Amino acid sequence: MDNITINKIELASELAHQKLLNNWEQSIQIYVDETDSVTTYTEEAQEIFDEYYCEYLGLIEQCQI
Repeated sequence: MDNITINKIELASELAHQKLLNNWEQSIQIYVDETDSVTTYTEEAQEIFDEYYCEYLGLIEQCQI
């Protein structure tokens, strides 16, 4: 088995973002201003993202060696 080094914060964020898009993109507004160069979630999307982020971060942390 190979061990790899990851940034758990970045990985949890990327996974949460993808799950947010996959599950909610068609039903809620996700971004405050899509023309802005900074990604800013709406309040509703941020709450969902935060739940996914905590879920993924917990899973990642359980996999530590």
